Amino acid sequence: MTAETRLESYPAATQPPRSVGGRRRGHWWIEILIAVVGYELYSAVQSMTTGHIGALAHAEALVRLEKHLHIWIEPTLNHWATAHAFLGIGAGYYYELTHVLGTAATLIFLWWRRREFYFWLRNVLIAMSLPALFVYWLWPVAPPRLSSAGFTDTLVAHNILGAAHVHGGFVNLYAAMPSLHVAWAVWCAAAIVVTTRSRWKHLAWIYPALTTFAVLTTANHFVLDAVAGAALAVLAFAVWRPRSARLQLPGD
Repeated sequence: MTAETRLESYPAATQPPRSVGGRRRGHWWIEILIAVVGYELYSAVQSMTTGHIGALAHAEALVRLEKHLHIWIEPTLNHWATAHAFLGIGAGYYYELTHVLGTAATLIFLWWRRREFYFWLRNVLIAMSLPALFVYWLWPVAPPRLSSAGFTDTLVAHNILGAAHVHGGFVNLYAAMPSLHVAWAVWCAAAIVVTTRSRWKHLAWIYPALTTFAVLTTANHFVLDAVAGAALAVLAFAVWRPRSARLQLPGD
């Protein structure tokens, strides 16, 4: 059975409201509290990894591995974005804006239109994000723009949303591995696919594909960061299943 067939086999719009998690309603303030706690955890990790020397060594290890695997394509993509300003600017704004806005929009859609699936999918999002925070703390990795020669920091070069004036703060400079940009984008696409019936729903997979392209061209992530982010999302879906509904996911 193919991955697409398994996804189609899930009765997305026919489950009763209590089919996932056994809850009909939720309180919006709980969701806000979860977001605040997540922010505080991220801030704590940020404070523990600022200026971490090991981040550069870990990045160099990834570069050596990618060259060995013949997937060291980051310089080519970054040079392309540098040579074509419209591409660098477009990828920069995409990188800065869609990560949070795309995820928030998906959560809002689930809350208002697919509430029976919201709590399960929100928990999947948390389940994939917490391990990433531990990796950022225990094995920080500097992005290509800060660790490898020959890269142009396109966000700074074009001052995307004031990037040229950002020095640390909320931004964790050593959180390249795994890429939560890619992980969250995969989550968004999967959430749309498993909760809607539209014949066009699989176009949602364009979102993580574009996100992967953006994080590589802006030199904010390595290829292996993107692979790890996607794998993290798939693993979270495979492990964290709804209690009362059977869902066949890709890779089952």
